[in-house]
Amino acid sequence: MRVKSLTPTFTNEFTTPALRRSVVGMWAGQIAVTGFVAGHSCLPNIWLHLGWLLIAGLPALFFTDWTPHLRRWQADAGALLVISFLLWMTVRSCSQISLMPDRTLDEIMRGIIGVGLLVMFCALVWHHARNREWLNATGWVTGMTAALAALISIVLSYFVLPHHHAGERLMNLLVHGGLNPVCTGLIFGFAALWLTTLVESRSKPLPVRIAWAAIALLHFAAFLSGSRGAMLAMASGHAVLLSARGWQRGRGAVSVFLLTGVLYFTSAPLLARIAQWRSEPAAITASAPGITHHFQKAVARGDNSRLDIYRAGWHAIDNPWLGTGQWGVCGVWQCELQAKTNISMMSHLHSAFLATFVHGGVIGEVLLLGALGCGLRRARRLAVAGDATWIALLAFGCGGLLFDGESLASLATAPRFEGLLFWLPLTIALARGSATSAPANS
Repeated sequence: MRVKSLTPTFTNEFTTPALRRSVVGMWAGQIAVTGFVAGHSCLPNIWLHLGWLLIAGLPALFFTDWTPHLRRWQADAGALLVISFLLWMTVRSCSQISLMPDRTLDEIMRGIIGVGLLVMFCALVWHHARNREWLNATGWVTGMTAALAALISIVLSYFVLPHHHAGERLMNLLVHGGLNPVCTGLIFGFAALWLTTLVESRSKPLPVRIAWAAIALLHFAAFLSGSRGAMLAMASGHAVLLSARGWQRGRGAVSVFLLTGVLYFTSAPLLARIAQWRSEPAAITASAPGITHHFQKAVARGDNSRLDIYRAGWHAIDNPWLGTGQWGVCGVWQCELQAKTNISMMSHLHSAFLATFVHGGVIGEVLLLGALGCGLRRARRLAVAGDATWIALLAFGCGGLLFDGESLASLATAPRFEGLLFWLPLTIALARGSATSAPANS
C-alpha cells in the first residue's frame, strides 16, 4: 500500500515542467560534451564536429537552470579570470573590425562563432564537472573511440591503402581523410593518458587487459605520428601523474609510455621490411629503400621554422600591452616569412601561449596565466585528495600547446584541439576544486 501511495506522487513530480526541463538539459549537455570530446578522433570535418556541440548544446543551455552557477561564478576567482580572459580577447579583436579589409569578414565570423562555442563548451563542462560517473564515462568513450581510430589508421596506412607505406608519419584517416600528424599525435596521446588515469577505477566497462591494450595502442600511435610536441606532452603528463601517484601506483602507466617509446624508436628496420613486403618484387630488387631511424628523422626536421614564426609574431606587436587582436592580422606577421620555405604551415603562430601574447598582449597573457595558475592549484588539491587525472591532463595540454595551437580564445581554429587539451581539464579542475562548489559525488 505504501508503494502504491508513493508512485502517483513520484509520477506527478517527474512530470512537472521544471523536472522535465532539468532532465532534458542534463542529457543534452552530456551528449553535447561527450560527443564533441570524443569527436576529435572520429568526426570527419569541422561542420559535424562543431555542429554536434552547437545542436546538442543549445537545448542544454535552454533547459538548464543557470541561476546557481551564475552566483557561484561571481564568487569564484578562477571563473572570473576565465571570463575576463575571453572577454578581453574578444573585445580587443572586435575593436579594430572597422579598420579591417572586407576579405577578413569570414575570419571575423569564424572568430565570433568560435568564441561563442567556447563559452558554451566551458559552461556545459562546468555544469557537469562534479558528476564523476559522467566524467569517467566520457573518458572511456573518448579513449576507446581514439583507440579504434588509431587501429583503423595503422592498418589502412601501413598494410592496405596505396600511396601509403609503413613508417610514414601516422595520420588519423577518419578525420579529413588524413588528419595532420601533429593533431593526430596530440589527440591520441591525450586519450591514452586519460585512459591511463581511469584503468584503476573500480567500475570499468571493459576487462583490464583490453583497457591496457588500448592504452598501449594509443601510446604507440601517438609516437607513430612522429610529433615531438605529442612526445613532450606525454612526457609532461606522465611525469606529473607519476609524481602525484607515486611509484607503486604510477609505475604501470609510465612503463607503458617508456616501452612504447623504445619500441617506436627501434622499429624503423621492421617498418622498412613491411614497406618492402608491400612493394612489387621488381621494385624490391631494383632499389630497396634505405632505413632512416625515427630519432634521426626527428633531429633532421630541426625546429620546422618555429623560430622564424615566433620571431615574426614578436615583430608584429606594436603595443605589447594590448597586442594585435586575433582577426585579420595574419598578414602583419606573415610578411616577414614570405622568403621562407614551408609557407603552407604558416597559417597560425604554432604556440597557443605565444599567440595569446601576440593577440592579447600582456593583459591577455596575464589573465590566461592567472586562470591557469588557479586551475593548477585546484588540480593539485584534487590530486592530493586522490584524483590526479586533471593535473596530469592539464600538464599534457600545456606541454602540447607550448609549441602548437592557434588560439585559446576560440574553438573554431585550424587544429581545433585547444578545447580538448586545455579548456576541458582546466574547467573541470576549476569546477571540482572550487571552494564555492558543492562536494563532488564519488
